[in-house]
Amino acid sequence: MDSLQAWLSAKPGGDLILLFFYFWLATLIPLIPHQVSTLWLWGALSGVCLVTASWLLFHLSRQRSAIWSLLACGALISIASLCDFWRLPPAYLLSQCRTSVDMEFLAGVFRHIEFHCQWFPITNAAMLLWICLSSRGGEEQKTAGWGGTWRCVRMQILPRMAQCLLMLFCMGLAMSAVEWIAISVQKNLSADGFVCAMLCGMALYHFVLSLITHKLLT
Repeated sequence: MDSLQAWLSAKPGGDLILLFFYFWLATLIPLIPHQVSTLWLWGALSGVCLVTASWLLFHLSRQRSAIWSLLACGALISIASLCDFWRLPPAYLLSQCRTSVDMEFLAGVFRHIEFHCQWFPITNAAMLLWICLSSRGGEEQKTAGWGGTWRCVRMQILPRMAQCLLMLFCMGLAMSAVEWIAISVQKNLSADGFVCAMLCGMALYHFVLSLITHKLLT
């Protein structure tokens, strides 16, 4: 614990490696019950993306809560993916993924969003629930009538909907990037690649949301 507290200071030390392997382990945990091949690249990519996001989030907000949020979110995705892989084996999910190098960029992103919502419902629901529970859309509204209702919608519901859409887009973007990397290195996209994409997507979501919040407050 002391080493983690030291890393969360303005000048990180050698304890970055601990977080790196924490996120690498989060990539592999969903595959433990299955005898499937893995690729070191995806665990390393998860570690690099999430450690980088953690470092940027801390220096952007100067709050340790941003780091703890990303750590907890990584654990949540790992456990939820484990449940999805228990529901449908990785080999079956991989057989449903169709790689297309000729598809336009945005079409590929939306294809990955559709794939994620269809075949990873537990992980998808967990991430949407995480956003809804962790978002702060404003103070509780007590005003009666249509004015109070509209204020509640504007301050509570609309921000959460926007954040959910941002998360899905970041997830599709990360999956497209992982797929492109797999094609570039001429490797098949293994099951840990899917988990890596989800972890990296949430890291991107946390960073983009914090960047938007920071810009609005300054």
